[in-house]
Amino acid sequence: MKHIQRMRMSQKNTRIAEKIAPTAAAVGLFAMLLAFAVTVTAQEEEKTLVLRQDLLQTIAKVEVYGIHSVSVMSDTADYIQVVTSGRLSQADSLGLPLKSMQMSGNTLVVPASFPYRNGINVHTTSKRLSVSTYDDSQLWLVGGSDTLRFEFLRLDAKGHSELMVPHPVVADQALLQSSDYAVLRYRHVASSDMMRTAGGESRNEQMGVDDQEEAFQFRLSPRIHRMFGGFSIGFLGWSQSPFGGMAPPMGDYAMNVSAPDVPCMGLFDVSLGWNVFRLPHWDFGIGMGTTAEYYSFPRLMGTTFDPVSGLTHLGPVDEPEYYNRPRFEGQKRVWSSRLSAATVSVPIRVEWHRRLDYKGLRLSAELRPAVSLHNSSAAILSQCTRTDATDADGMYIDVITDTIGHLYNRFRCDLRFDIGWSHLSFFVQGSLTPLFHTDRKDGSPALDTSVYPLSMGIKLHY
Repeated sequence: MKHIQRMRMSQKNTRIAEKIAPTAAAVGLFAMLLAFAVTVTAQEEEKTLVLRQDLLQTIAKVEVYGIHSVSVMSDTADYIQVVTSGRLSQADSLGLPLKSMQMSGNTLVVPASFPYRNGINVHTTSKRLSVSTYDDSQLWLVGGSDTLRFEFLRLDAKGHSELMVPHPVVADQALLQSSDYAVLRYRHVASSDMMRTAGGESRNEQMGVDDQEEAFQFRLSPRIHRMFGGFSIGFLGWSQSPFGGMAPPMGDYAMNVSAPDVPCMGLFDVSLGWNVFRLPHWDFGIGMGTTAEYYSFPRLMGTTFDPVSGLTHLGPVDEPEYYNRPRFEGQKRVWSSRLSAATVSVPIRVEWHRRLDYKGLRLSAELRPAVSLHNSSAAILSQCTRTDATDADGMYIDVITDTIGHLYNRFRCDLRFDIGWSHLSFFVQGSLTPLFHTDRKDGSPALDTSVYPLSMGIKLHY
């Protein structure tokens, strides 16, 4: 009985062994494949690769564009080195750096399309070196010694780039400049012939120094950029209401922006002020200005007094009785008249600008309270021209004046609007108060018509 049971157990174990054998073989095969895959992966994992290309000429100028990070090293050999990562099997396909860079003469350009962003090292033996950064690139000028020595060194940062020189520099001649939001940082530059400029919201910073150079350094004190002002030229006219136009009818005559036989009506203005309060896009300031206005008419102008109303009228008048003499009969004459207005103003200015360095779009408004500079002897100047004269002596016949100084309004207030781009703008300026007295309660002379000047032109800003 026991023998029969042993036989049955042996047969059962044999059947189990037959089932387990194929499974064990599959597990073994899988383990071998896994070990092979691990070995292959280990051989193809990414490693640090150093791409180097020796140069047969010295690199004297380096320009970097895009968003690259480049190191320029003062060395005893000239070569380019790019430190990157990749598989060993790809080393040959990565190519030489100069295939993507641009080399012309002694100038090396790292373009924006260069495939490597970091780990770019340029070694040079040049003692006359120029490095420039553009866009959003970064560049470090370094060397094997604590102090870098050059015969000539030019550091130029532009765009939003950064240019750093962490080592002290000794140079016979040095030029440090930055513009358009760029930053140039240096440890120390010792040179007997050195020029530093910064403009367009850029900065030149010396590392480890509390008193840094401020932005906007353009061969002038940085505080100059808190100033506003400029020179304006334009043409003008007047009407019977503020901002009413430049050539409207004025009763018995019409204004003319220009006349063929007399000088054009024009405005000349110079102003200078200080921005008392500044924000990133707003300026609020006050200043001083002087304005000269010239009005011309292709006719004989003058004043006539109305005893009934007690007011004075400014308009065309008849020729003086002097020209009724027989000697003037048949003579052809043309009259032109002109008068001027001069004021000293206190511009109160508010301006919106896109950038702090006044580049780009800018909009402003000015309220200009002013005082007239005219005295009682100010007059309308009229000139008679003989059109049928053939000799130079007979061309100009006479000049007459009509005093109007007592009619000028002593106080005046103008409103001015500017729209411009960078340092040039277009302006419109209108007077809120009449040029001449129109209603004098004390019985003093006054005009029967209100006169409001209006001008437009261009302004060149500081």
